[in-house]
Amino acid sequence: MSPERSRLIVARGDGALVGWVLLRRDPDRLVGHWGSIHHLQTRPDRRGRGVGAALVGEARRVARDELGLEQLRLAARGGEGLEEFYARLGWREAGRWPGALRLAPGDDRDEVLMVLTPL
Repeated sequence: MSPERSRLIVARGDGALVGWVLLRRDPDRLVGHWGSIHHLQTRPDRRGRGVGAALVGEARRVARDELGLEQLRLAARGGEGLEEFYARLGWREAGRWPGALRLAPGDDRDEVLMVLTPL
């Protein structure tokens, strides 16, 4: 049986879905020791209440304790304050792809590459 490749982690509050994040691991043996965070989403009316931080914390725990990973990576949209959000949770910037994301004509943003290690 192959190792688990992804995990969807959800947050619920008052009986409703308030956020989610997807944790993935690459099946290639050369990079099988790290995972990546995709699509951290929280309901707009729940932002600023720790839901996102709790989801990232749970993803970190699952990656380390259940999937046996050693590090996590993610790509965040620049210019949204996400670098600061993740930095408060222990992540560090590893690089950028300048102007990689075009939100609208004339609104290009960097894609910020971040890493969390050790878990």
